[in-house]
Amino acid sequence: MAHKPSISECDRIITAPGSVLEMEEKLLHGRRVRTWKHLPPTFRTFLLSSLNQYRDREFLSSPLPISKPLRRSGKAVELSASSSSASGAALNDAREVVSYGEVLERSLRLASWMTKRGLGVGSRVMIGGRNCTGFIVAFVATHLIGGVTIFLNAWLPREQLIWSIRMTTPSLVLVDEDRAEVLGPYQHVRETGLPDMFCWSESSHMQTLSEVFNTPTDVRSILDGDTVQGLHPESDAVIFFSSGTSGFPKAVLSTQRMAISNLWSGMVAPARAALRAGIPIPPLPKASDPQRTLLLAIPLFHVTGCLSWLMRAFFAGSKMVLMRRWDTAEAIRLIRSENVRIIGGVPAVVNAIMQSPLLPASQTFDTVFYGGAPPSKQMANEVKTRWPKTGLVQGYGLTETNAYVCSVAGADYLEKPDSTGPPVPICDLKIVDPETRKSLPQGETGLLLIKGPQVMKCYFGDEAATRKAIDEDGWLDSGDVGYLDEDGSLFIKDRLKDIIIRGGENITSSEVENALYALPYVSEAAALPLPHPRLGEVVGAVVSLRPGFIHKKNSPSLSSSSSSIALSSESAVERPIASSSSSVPQSRSDATPTSTLKPTPIPASHTKTATHVVNEQRVLRDLRTGMGGPMPRYAVPEMIMVFSEPLPKNVNGKILKKDLKAIIIAEWERRRQPANNATSNRVLVDIPLKAKL
Repeated sequence: MAHKPSISECDRIITAPGSVLEMEEKLLHGRRVRTWKHLPPTFRTFLLSSLNQYRDREFLSSPLPISKPLRRSGKAVELSASSSSASGAALNDAREVVSYGEVLERSLRLASWMTKRGLGVGSRVMIGGRNCTGFIVAFVATHLIGGVTIFLNAWLPREQLIWSIRMTTPSLVLVDEDRAEVLGPYQHVRETGLPDMFCWSESSHMQTLSEVFNTPTDVRSILDGDTVQGLHPESDAVIFFSSGTSGFPKAVLSTQRMAISNLWSGMVAPARAALRAGIPIPPLPKASDPQRTLLLAIPLFHVTGCLSWLMRAFFAGSKMVLMRRWDTAEAIRLIRSENVRIIGGVPAVVNAIMQSPLLPASQTFDTVFYGGAPPSKQMANEVKTRWPKTGLVQGYGLTETNAYVCSVAGADYLEKPDSTGPPVPICDLKIVDPETRKSLPQGETGLLLIKGPQVMKCYFGDEAATRKAIDEDGWLDSGDVGYLDEDGSLFIKDRLKDIIIRGGENITSSEVENALYALPYVSEAAALPLPHPRLGEVVGAVVSLRPGFIHKKNSPSLSSSSSSIALSSESAVERPIASSSSSVPQSRSDATPTSTLKPTPIPASHTKTATHVVNEQRVLRDLRTGMGGPMPRYAVPEMIMVFSEPLPKNVNGKILKKDLKAIIIAEWERRRQPANNATSNRVLVDIPLKAKL
């Protein structure tokens, strides 16, 4: 049998002198770090190279604003028929198909217009909207002049949109038509102190950029770089907002090098997997390669959507199919009509596609890769069982690390399905005691610290929060708890704040959730602490059910409930964003769909149209009898709430435990009241989750 190189041996090979992934040490921001030696120096350099290299290729299949005609290469074409969403609402699927060359042309015109307004290197430009051509053009144009792109979370409520603009003080705000309707009234009030705002599409609420895009202009100075003197790898480049599930988000500022490092880091896992499988390392993409099409199902304003998906599409010359909002039926229609070969983003997207009866059994993919939210332990095996020849990659990172910290692919992922893989070679990890910050031995669980050239520069405008997050030696407090094995692979067990402490025993939510995910009827699971007078905390859980199972026959669904809800601002359900004088139509985006398929086989009698009832007693019985795998008795939940509809999530596909915690604690306290003792262990009244939220 041929020698299987270790991870460290693989890293020595792929980072050898002269290789694409060669490293060098640099002193950056007072800290010595390893960096990618051949990394493109700036976004501008990289984007110009890619847009010119692939200029004749189709780049985007993008939704147009409602009621706009479909355009292909600047010419109107017949609209395709609209499709119905899973909830029965018709989706307007008017689209435009745009080449790399056309995106470059539009971006150059916008960049020229920006420079005439006095913008240049270091100017902050905020971009806000759904995934569409205008968003990407604004991103490219800003970097052509050496500006700093600020990615506005388009799903925030109005007050947080305004707060985000004020706290980052951009020189210019560019938005889509929906955000224009919300923000338009503010541009007429001087006292707001807001910058100039423009809409990249037609709008009656705000100045538009239509004339800019439609008017030929001399862009030679932009191409020649006359306006970008002083732009270098340590120049400021991007601001993403953190994806916390409570309070106002933090603005994460990173330099050109910090953000672009993710592009090279994304090549590590496939290279390691190839070497360990005894096959050649994948070569760099070139213009003569066949083009592949990917489905972008996560927001471009998130670090994963931009730095992992958009930047990789530029790198490989891929075609990107964009969606107006997440809808499983629409996603599958686009997969079939656009010949999509790459899917992923967050685990919930992959699970929704796998679970859908609309996906043909013959459908295959070249690559499935995901990150941004923790997958179940069973997910890797489920994907490979469904699509044996599909390349599978998982990555772990944070907004504060500009995505990749660790990555794993191929057989290594299947062998350690609950691991996020080893760190990329430029990155160091350390597991410490959360209280003393002393390093812990290999295999012992503690707080994860991260160091590397991809760690953010700071939280913009918040020095205190920056000092709290990054120590003097450059170690970033991830807030995650995990351990490292003998190969250096990272196993994330929980968020530090989410650990359940039962009578002195630390219980990670992941061990409880993985046991629940192993049950054949559980789609999503969240383990949560419940207050206890003697033990301090005990384990509770909330689960949603897979198609074919219900909590109670004829129970209302989320979509049919008329109850109002008040989700946190990070919820994947798009909140109404309306000014006092106008209203933007509210739509359910369900940006991170029904979650997780499990490898446990479903009995033949459980067809897609079946309505098999699952209640709390069944779930508890199955856990106690080991159906979910071995688990300590103290980790078995004391109470489980069962719902037939998906659990609420933020834009990154993470379940909103804060919202669910309030629900389950209220029910826990109701059950513990003396008057309810006699019925405390019976099936809950099946109030829809939407009403409870």
